[in-house]
Amino acid sequence: MSYILLLLLLGLVTLSSSETSSTFDRIRERLESSGKRITVVGHAEAPEAASYLNHDLTQNVPHKVNVSNQITKSIREWTPRLLALDPTCPYYFSEKTNASKPEEDLNLLSYLLGIESNKTLEHLFISILPDSYRNAVPLLSILRCHHLVYPASTSDTFFHNVKLIVGPGNTELPFEQQSATHSQLFCSLSGWPQFVLVDSAKQSTPFNRETFLSQEKFDNVEFASTNLAPGTCLYIPPEWIVGGQLNNSISLSYILKKIEKPTSDDEPIACTTTGETTIDNVDFDIDDKFNVTEIGLVVYFYQYLNPPMFDKQFDSKAFFQQLQSDRNISQLVMKWTPELTDLIEKTLFNRLDINQDGEFSIDDYFEVKRSNLLEIQNGVFEILEKLRMIIVGQYQELNATITKFTEQVRAAGVEGTTGETLDALIDELPDAIKAKLAEKNANVKEAIDKVKQKKPKPSTTKQRVREDDPSVFFDEKQGDEASSIVNQEDEEEEITAEPVANITEPHRTDL
Repeated sequence: MSYILLLLLLGLVTLSSSETSSTFDRIRERLESSGKRITVVGHAEAPEAASYLNHDLTQNVPHKVNVSNQITKSIREWTPRLLALDPTCPYYFSEKTNASKPEEDLNLLSYLLGIESNKTLEHLFISILPDSYRNAVPLLSILRCHHLVYPASTSDTFFHNVKLIVGPGNTELPFEQQSATHSQLFCSLSGWPQFVLVDSAKQSTPFNRETFLSQEKFDNVEFASTNLAPGTCLYIPPEWIVGGQLNNSISLSYILKKIEKPTSDDEPIACTTTGETTIDNVDFDIDDKFNVTEIGLVVYFYQYLNPPMFDKQFDSKAFFQQLQSDRNISQLVMKWTPELTDLIEKTLFNRLDINQDGEFSIDDYFEVKRSNLLEIQNGVFEILEKLRMIIVGQYQELNATITKFTEQVRAAGVEGTTGETLDALIDELPDAIKAKLAEKNANVKEAIDKVKQKKPKPSTTKQRVREDDPSVFFDEKQGDEASSIVNQEDEEEEITAEPVANITEPHRTDL
């Protein structure tokens, strides 16, 4: 009886083990048991671009290249928290997930912070590399042939696409056959992903993942199994089959146009080496289409949460106080009217509180999904327009008051109640302007006396605009209206805005 019980227990353990075994492990084990293993050759150091072009890119053989000194040149360690610094990461989604299933439709931020918990997900994150990361990624020396980087025509483009791949835990890269016209260079930035590669030319039947799981023998199938250390790239030739287990890794995948082998070894492909650059200066067939300006306000307030620690959160009152202390906004607002206060404390806060838990925190950015992205964009745009119009209206009202006051001064001089009117007018000025008047010891009454003289012609000099101005809140026309009062200040003195509000510039990660 005890013997039978023991057999039953062993059977249950075996069944449980087989149920939890991943697809990747099962296919690898089947190939190892009856397939023909081949070795993945490696370059301990990156070869010259001309040599790599003629002896590696034109060969139908997988290989590895150590480029760790290049990948870590500007960023020493590619951590999830480093990439989460970028405020656009909540708006990128995986090509492998179903947008109609909210539980699957996780954004890049969710995957990056998911790596820290080593949680295996059903799908990996794979999507076009955001533009905001590209200025920190060097163009590898092995690819710096001038005609590859700067093709004569679009039909000759060598760089097709570059993708970001994030795999928390043991999330898998599904087995797929590469295109006949393109190869892939898979480079690990962080973590140790593992791969199995199969030569499809040695397959007697067309590739099918189910075949790998059901076929009994793989006598004529050549395969390779390898892993990648951070800073190492794996070249996958056209038409080869590849699958992987990502092992808590962050990687880049370059999709490259196939280069035909020269008909004669005596006629190598010419390669004039280019200088160092980053991949934001490379023209890819497929570009990042994400437009950050469409959701600028949500992106801007990401920094309130103190990335990458994300240890700050706000209720509506605290959020309003934080915004009041933000010089990018406070230097523009002349008066915190009930209308403006209500717009920020209620309308804007409720829009940012995406999960509706009464707090603005990093949890709200985890709730950004493709299904609600358009709603977020439209809601933010409406709030932004109201905010702009209230601020512009305040400046227009002040401008009208100054015009009326100037006319009174010209007619009657600075006498009687005019001085009181002047004091009231100065009280209406924004704090930033009053502070500048105090710094310069400006005598306002002397300035008014000058107004009674012949009015000077308006200057045609275009005002210099700082890169860190709060342009996120104004378009060009509205900005001119709102700055009509401030233009009288000294152009050489600058206000340093904290935090930076110019969201049209790419957010750098090479800090």
